[in-house]
Amino acid sequence: MPWRNWSDDEELFLDVRDALHPDPIEAQVLEAARAVRAWQTADPDRELAALMYDSYLDHSVGVRGPQPGSAPRNLVFGRDELRVEIELSDGGIEGQLIPPEPATVRLFTVAGPVAETVADEVGCFTFPATRPGPIRIECEVAGRQVATEWISV
Repeated sequence: MPWRNWSDDEELFLDVRDALHPDPIEAQVLEAARAVRAWQTADPDRELAALMYDSYLDHSVGVRGPQPGSAPRNLVFGRDELRVEIELSDGGIEGQLIPPEPATVRLFTVAGPVAETVADEVGCFTFPATRPGPIRIECEVAGRQVATEWISV
C-alpha cells in the first residue's frame, strides 16, 4: 500500500476503508487462521502426531513443487507407538494405521470435519479427493484421539 498523507481527509478515509474492508484473499487467510487456532485449542485431550516423513522432501528442492498428476505424496505421522501413513493423490487419500487396528478416522479442513470413515481390521482407510488447502486427519483409536499436523494439499 502506498504511503498516504493523513493530513488530507480523503487519503485518511481511504486508509480507514482499506483497514475495515481487507482484500478478499487477505480475509480468507485471516478466517482460515482463526479457524485453525480455534480448532487447535478446542480439545486438550487430543494428542498431536508429528510429521516423521514427507515424500516431497525426497525430490530435491523445487521452485514450484510437484505438478498435479505427478507421483502421489506419502506422509508418515507418529505419536508414541502409533503411526498414521497417508498417501495423497489426485484420486483421494488412502491411509493406514500402524499397528493395524479398527478406528474411527475423520478428515478435517479449517472449516471443520468434512468426512468420516472407519479403518478396517488392518488399519486401512480412504477419503475422496479434497479441494486444495490445509487438511488434517484425526483418529479415534483404543480410547485415544490422535490428530496429524496440518498439511497442505
